[in-house]
Amino acid sequence: MKLPRLHTLPRSLRVLLTAFLLSAAVGFIMGVLFVGHSTRLSLDGIAERYRGSEAMGVDIDALPPDREMQYEKSEAEILNITHAHILSLSLLFLAVGAIFALSEGLPGWLRSFVLIEPFVSIVLTFGGMWFVRFHHPAWSVLMAVSGLAMTFSYAVMTVWSIRCLWRRN
Repeated sequence: MKLPRLHTLPRSLRVLLTAFLLSAAVGFIMGVLFVGHSTRLSLDGIAERYRGSEAMGVDIDALPPDREMQYEKSEAEILNITHAHILSLSLLFLAVGAIFALSEGLPGWLRSFVLIEPFVSIVLTFGGMWFVRFHHPAWSVLMAVSGLAMTFSYAVMTVWSIRCLWRRN
């Protein structure tokens, strides 16, 4: 069975898919901004987010006014965060990936990598959260690298799909 390509879909479906990709991108960007706000985009900030400010040796009294004190996450909080994010991001990447799979113009190996990578990163990022909290702060590296890879893959799938939806024959 030959699947349709994005640019061959009816205009109304291309508009719908574009609206979905753009609104989902806004939500994803909001998540990235929250991560930046809550971790200061640093390895120490990631560890502090889950282990707590005091556990990371931060002088609470010396915190600047624009920096929030972080409390260590309990097992229940980590369970809640990981279960909600793994389920929702898996569905998001399934939807965006299904659209991206109908795109054209990229080598097959690259398309396959970009389709599968976010699912690996979801497990590594949110699994890394457990290791940071209950094992060692150095696991922040895993969370940072896998989070960056997930974000890069998401951006490629979204931008490339929109490009293919509206390319001229």
